[in-house]
Amino acid sequence: MIAFCALTRAAFLQRGFSTLGARLLPYPYPINFVPEPSKVSIAVTFAASPDLTTGTRKIVGWVQQQPTTDIPTIDGQYIRPQEFAENAEFWPQVDRILKKHAHEDPELQAQAAGMKSGWLNITDARNPPPPSRTGAAEDIFGSIMVEDRIIKPGSFQANWAHRPVTIYGLFQLPEYLHNKLVESLSKKDDE
Repeated sequence: MIAFCALTRAAFLQRGFSTLGARLLPYPYPINFVPEPSKVSIAVTFAASPDLTTGTRKIVGWVQQQPTTDIPTIDGQYIRPQEFAENAEFWPQVDRILKKHAHEDPELQAQAAGMKSGWLNITDARNPPPPSRTGAAEDIFGSIMVEDRIIKPGSFQANWAHRPVTIYGLFQLPEYLHNKLVESLSKKDDE
């Protein structure tokens, strides 16, 4: 038996995907789809000019075109979960960005101002929950500690049940944190 704390994000991704219909909205951020030489997959990245020869740190994951399906894999930047393979090297930097910058995010600060103390979930904007409700586990990046209406810096705790792609599409960080992630991806690997 595996202890819960030893489970990784990959273990959660092995669950089956929901087949419920989803409301699909246009993706709010630029995405680059880069065909990889000698592979049938296409790399998905937020990097403006990705140099994929230096490693996979900048790749969110890979999609495969399915020519037999009626709807193309990349249709208005929508990625279907059954055609997506996550890049495990990408997620540690997302967690670092959240740990380092979540307390600076204006959206999260506004949410924290509405509560006294406790844990505030950072919810994926691709499928926001109704007001005063908790989102689905696959749509929560993690939580941050709020003390006296102020986010405690460095308090981010990752939620390993979060999925990068669901029936609602690719993950969506709050704008401030997304920009911090893109800034991180634009740096050279040795920076």
